[in-house]
This record gives sequence, structure tokens and C-alpha cells, in this order.
Amino acid sequence: MIGGYATSKDTSSFLEKYRIVKKETPWFCISPIAIGTHLGNMDQTDSELYQTSIEYGLKNGINFIDTAINYRGMRSERDIGIVISRLISEGLLLRSEFVISSKAGIIPGDIDAGLVPKDYLQKVLLDQGVLQVSDLNIVEHHRHVLAPSYYEFAIEQSKTHLGLETIDIHYIHNPEISMEVLGEEDFYKKLEPLFLFYEDQVRKGNIRFYGFATWNSLICDPNEKGYISLGKVVDVVKELIGENHHFKFIQCPFNSVMDEAKHKKTQLVNQNPSSVLEAANQLDLTVVTSAPFNSGKLISTDKIPDTEIQSILNEPEIRSVMVGMKNLRNVINNLKLIKK
Repeated sequence: MIGGYATSKDTSSFLEKYRIVKKETPWFCISPIAIGTHLGNMDQTDSELYQTSIEYGLKNGINFIDTAINYRGMRSERDIGIVISRLISEGLLLRSEFVISSKAGIIPGDIDAGLVPKDYLQKVLLDQGVLQVSDLNIVEHHRHVLAPSYYEFAIEQSKTHLGLETIDIHYIHNPEISMEVLGEEDFYKKLEPLFLFYEDQVRKGNIRFYGFATWNSLICDPNEKGYISLGKVVDVVKELIGENHHFKFIQCPFNSVMDEAKHKKTQLVNQNPSSVLEAANQLDLTVVTSAPFNSGKLISTDKIPDTEIQSILNEPEIRSVMVGMKNLRNVINNLKLIKK
């Protein structure tokens, strides 16, 4: 596996080299647009499309790639790993120049092993003792867990798929599913062993930072099922670990239709009603956003994709927007939006 992780110096130099607008964090610099790898078929055709897009992006100035163990039946992580390995072995890329984020929490399938999520759960996770049935939190067809044993397993799997010793950012994926099942008291209690586990993963060098990748939990009304308070989450972290914790990133949707992260005061920080962007700023959390086209719905309307993305890029509190870029033409076009 490839050692190292993204550094401030080399990510900055990378973006300067390609004349890409630089978004800074205290630990590294990232391109304002990241390559998202969520959507697509679980087949070789789409894998080849993704690999072409990822390679072009990395060769031309995009240094941030977002994925998850469950995306496209594990193929997305594997596709990223193939490209990274090739570019680094050819001397065209340094590990310290790019940032990788991945996620776990939703039970995945493994398309290459012929296992849909239900079968993967039984044959791999339950039969091998990674999870117990009591660990599962189920809402309709969504199966979610907060058990540290699963995250340990998932991080190792993701590292193998990506071919990396260290994942820069690892998210708890859609924690609102577990919140909806467990309720507030049990949910925040179960975060404690999980956060302690994550801090141990940082110490071991398996990840550098962790956080939440959410759908509606941060932007919905506080009285809705699944709502999560960022203030309470950070309180849990600080009570356990202190100020030097590594819970540093949140991901949430943001677009012209789902604009609650900026315009709706769903969070409470120090008794002050705040939007997600305001709360994150007060809590020293870095925000990246997903679903710039509202899962594709905005593309079929009179909205212009470039305009949609540009409006997000103009938000100072948003460090990067995850844009699905399976097709090369989208990478080429989006690069134009972030050139100096």
C-alpha cells in the first residue's frame, strides 16, 4: 500500500502548478470542486469512464476525490485505487498532493464478489462476527450501524481498495438513519465508543480526520426524526477527547433547491440559532457539500449546471463541492470553473 497523506505544502504546490483556485484548511489545500463517485452502474463500462475522469482530473488540477465503501458495490473505491497506483508508480503524482475522503456506516454490497448488501451483511459481516444483529438500525431498506467493529473492518477494506495506508478524511455515513431508530439519548451515547475508536485510528495512522457525511439530519427541523445537533456532537467529542480531537469535517447537501445549510437556522450553538454553515464556523468544522444538482433533478430543469456550481463556489464557508464526474467532458468543463 502507498504510504503518506495529504500535506499543506504539497497540496498547495499542486494547485499552484495547475493554476487552480486554492481552498485552504489548517492541514491541506483542496480544489474547490472534488470528484464525486456515488452514481453510476456497477459495471466495467462505468469503471472505465470513472478511471478516465479521475486520471484526467488528477493530471489537471483536481486534488480531492470523495467516495464511500458502498458506492457502486465497492467499485468506486477500487477504480480510484487503480488510478492512484498507476499515476504514483509512473511518477506523475505524489501521495502528499491529493486528498481522499471515504465513508462507512451503510451496509454495502460487493459487486465483484457477487454479493448484494443483504448477502454481504449475512455472509461477511454477521457470519464472520464483524456485526451482531442487534447492531443494525433499519429504516425501510436502509441498514445502518454505529458499532466500532464495523468501522474498523470498513476502514481496512477501504484502505485495501484505495491502496492507501492512510485515508485523509473518513466519514460516518448518513448517521440520521441510526438517529431515527435509536432516538436522541441512545444515539449520542453510542457516538462515544465510536469517536474513541476513530481517535485510535488517527493514532494508528489509518485516517487523519473524521466527521459526518449527512443527507437531511443537519438541515431538517429540530423536531423531525433523524435531526442531529452539531453542538451536541462536538460536546460529546470534547468531553471524551478534549480540544485536540480530530472530528473536523462535515458534508451536507447544498444547491439552489436544498439551500437550508445557509438559509435555515436549524442548529443551536451557545444558545444562538444558527444555520449549518454558521454553526460549523463557530465549532471549527470544515464544510464540504454534496448534491449540487439535487441528485440530477436540477439538470433536467431550466437551471444551467455551470451556474449551479458557480453559486456554490461563491460561498466562502464551503471549502469544496462534491460533483459526480463519471464523464470526461464534465471534468474538462468543471476545471474551467476553478482555474485562476
